[in-house]
Amino acid sequence: MRDYGKVSPHFWTGTTGKQLRGCPESIIVAMYLITSPHANMLGLYYMPLLYIAHETGLGLEGAEKGLEWACKVGFCSYDNVSEMIWVHEMARFQVAESLKESDNRCKGIQKDYDSLPSNPFLEDFYNKYFEAFCMMHRREGKNN
Repeated sequence: MRDYGKVSPHFWTGTTGKQLRGCPESIIVAMYLITSPHANMLGLYYMPLLYIAHETGLGLEGAEKGLEWACKVGFCSYDNVSEMIWVHEMARFQVAESLKESDNRCKGIQKDYDSLPSNPFLEDFYNKYFEAFCMMHRREGKNN
């Protein structure tokens, strides 16, 4: 579990934040996904829908509705089989826009990425962030 998380004030005024307003449950889900005790700095982690339902108080129907909308507007992607979530821009906000190769966080990011369970977002995450975080190798994305 992380000790803290960053939430940009632009969350409310950015394009995706404005689109989330189309479904109030999705705002709660999005904020939960950024600040969840289960989250990591990569924004790619195990997140059963039941956790969202219980810990937000939305119940299963509300959590499902909010998550579906958050995925629809591009805030995140969710895989029902592996129960993995990927909050697309979370690594950029939690870590940095980019890092120098000498930054020790690059090794930490690669280590965290390597330790993730198999899921369909591994390749997409790598393709999005390998340059910014000087990642060394890609894993194949697939379901368990």
